[in-house]
Amino acid sequence: MDIKKKLNDEQYLAASSTSQYLRIIAGAGTGKTRTLTYKIAYLITSGMQPRRMVAITFTNKAAKEMQDRVTKLLTENNFEAEGKPLMATFHGFCYKFLKKEISHLQGYNTHFSVADSSDTTQIYKDIFSRMTKGSSKDFTKAVIGKISDLKTRGLFVEDVSPDEVRIDSIYTFDELIQVYSQYQHFMNVQNLLDFDDLLMLTLKILKENDAVRENWSRKFDIFLVDEFQDTNIVQYNLIKLLLSPTTKLAVVGDPDQTIYTWRGAKNEIIKDRLERDFPTLETVVLDRNYRSTQAILDAANNLIANNRNRLEKQLIADKNVSGAKVTYKNNKDPESEAYNIASKISSLHTNEHIKYDDIAIIYRSNYLSNNIERMLARFKIPYEVYGGMKFFERAEIKDALSYLRLIINQDDISFKRILKAPSKAIGDVALENANNFKALIDEDATLFQIFRQYQQDLHLTRPAIRALNDFYKAYDKVVFAYQTYNNPSELLTAIQNYFVETGFLEYVNREDKKLEEKLSYTAASSVSKVDNVNEFIRFLSAYFEKDVIDDQGKPVAPTLEDFLIDVALQSDQDAMKNADKVSLMTGHVSKGLEFPCVFITGLNQNIFPTTHALSDGKRSAIEEERRLLYVCVTRAMNQLFLSSFSGTNFRNGSPYTPSMFLKEFKLLQPQTPTNPAPNYNPYQGNHKPSASIFGSTTSSKLARPQQSSMSNKETYKIGDKVIHTSYGKGVVKDIDNGKLIIDFGPEYGQKKMLIGHMSYRKLKEGE
Repeated sequence: MDIKKKLNDEQYLAASSTSQYLRIIAGAGTGKTRTLTYKIAYLITSGMQPRRMVAITFTNKAAKEMQDRVTKLLTENNFEAEGKPLMATFHGFCYKFLKKEISHLQGYNTHFSVADSSDTTQIYKDIFSRMTKGSSKDFTKAVIGKISDLKTRGLFVEDVSPDEVRIDSIYTFDELIQVYSQYQHFMNVQNLLDFDDLLMLTLKILKENDAVRENWSRKFDIFLVDEFQDTNIVQYNLIKLLLSPTTKLAVVGDPDQTIYTWRGAKNEIIKDRLERDFPTLETVVLDRNYRSTQAILDAANNLIANNRNRLEKQLIADKNVSGAKVTYKNNKDPESEAYNIASKISSLHTNEHIKYDDIAIIYRSNYLSNNIERMLARFKIPYEVYGGMKFFERAEIKDALSYLRLIINQDDISFKRILKAPSKAIGDVALENANNFKALIDEDATLFQIFRQYQQDLHLTRPAIRALNDFYKAYDKVVFAYQTYNNPSELLTAIQNYFVETGFLEYVNREDKKLEEKLSYTAASSVSKVDNVNEFIRFLSAYFEKDVIDDQGKPVAPTLEDFLIDVALQSDQDAMKNADKVSLMTGHVSKGLEFPCVFITGLNQNIFPTTHALSDGKRSAIEEERRLLYVCVTRAMNQLFLSSFSGTNFRNGSPYTPSMFLKEFKLLQPQTPTNPAPNYNPYQGNHKPSASIFGSTTSSKLARPQQSSMSNKETYKIGDKVIHTSYGKGVVKDIDNGKLIIDFGPEYGQKKMLIGHMSYRKLKEGE
């Protein structure tokens, strides 16, 4: 296959490279997916067997799109290949691995289910309910956060040392181990895995079982990993263990787009670690951008150049068109910003005939969408919010999924959901009795088993016994169908009957009628639970119409378990549909997407960058915020609109000021904001505005270095109490060279902060 005519010089160099270890540094919009797709097709037509190839992508959607592109390329070149490459996310690959190998770990079997974030929240809630300090939100949040951090780093309970707990922490080492141990014990007994377990257990088996590791490393000739800049240490170690001495590795990523360090992503893996671990590594840089105009790229290049921890590159527009100027507007308040955005979108749609689905509004945090949503509705502009509640997180869909999960694995989380949908007359007292009874006879039994086998011992009411028996009767029928079906239509019919015979569909209908009584018909129909369940069944039916690829590269018929894991691993982007609506999303959700017109809103200090990043005091925190904004900017193809707002922050009474990042674009039109911004310090977040952006800088407030407007009003002494937007209440312990040492209690400890910083204020007497 002649790919040279289809790619630019750098893309061709990457796609045709014969190096065993290849790193492709691909800037935003430089055709990395195209390059990766052509590389896969090129390798296949050069003799590599598709079934011996693995491509790791960031989302299920990306995996499907890449699979379709490779198939199309091979078809266009009249090339017939046996089998297909395995394309999946890290979690999807580990799921396939564990379905075959998890029995190597004591206490696990292949019929495990995957617990999503709402499931794990409930598990933690049950654990904390039995602890003295469990009612403290600060305590529970801190412990859960720490366990998440440990699992992201691949540390099991037995690996945790006392050094992991700071002296001033709100929890003790014993309390941390108690919660972590109980959480993992419950997961093990219930045959459940969370997302981190998929990775950790795969790594554990590969480390501890030489035969399994050698078998899997012999299976594949190449691993290709997309979005490699967001790889964490567990994922990286997984890849290294799966490489045989002859296996090839090709990674694609952009260190400037590392935005998931809070999930454990390590920027230095793609930037430094690869070179150390693979000395023969070849690097190809893609910097020719096929997405954006040069005006947009100039803004992006200027912004990201302020980061020190990066590999140098400049994006160049292949369009060879400067394009419309990047515009910026500082609005008098958040409502005005929302109005101006909605008005502009209306104008773009009416006067420039731009489709709504060609427009995206991107913001730092979900709460910033509230004003915008209200204003879009007032302008009658259709929109869809991504990053909030996904389709599969709706209550009725979670209920439906619980009914299906029980067919595979009778875990307590799913069983307790179906007890209420519809109600089976099992209240909190009956549940407590069942748990107590379980503790007496078998702690490792499931509630599903207890309520089935010991109804008389639990002294259940007649309505409860009748409801349970009706459920178990319908359950046995669908399990039999699941174990014996010959074609998907038989199973789908059995599942629909299961929903009817358990009373689930009737229950959903009743819920809709309750809504109709509370709301107008129009409002009720717009949130119809029946429609959602019918859409769920349609989605399930469609899933069974296409083959999935197994670890041997063979297309095989999908199973119910495949469906459930796909749903569990759904990302916000996987849920996106083609509809003529404006897309609203956070910067993290926008990663990998592109739109002709992009609005980036709320570019204010303490919003973007966040208060947390500004208070962190480390350059790395600000650099990650800058990388996130860089991602937002590079989503735009033709037009980019930036905005901030003035007014007063209701949390601390301080004025809203423009983001420190705005100066760094260097391309914005002069404009005088409602509130002048404070002086610039790149790591504390105080920003001295350029005259080319904000107008005159001769204001007396701006002339005072290292001070904000608040510092003129307030002085501090040791013992003063303050309130911070993120850390809550604190006490001034010391004053050091214009900075306060503030103690925010055992959870956050002591922080050093610039006097007059907008993120906190002095508490008044009585507050």
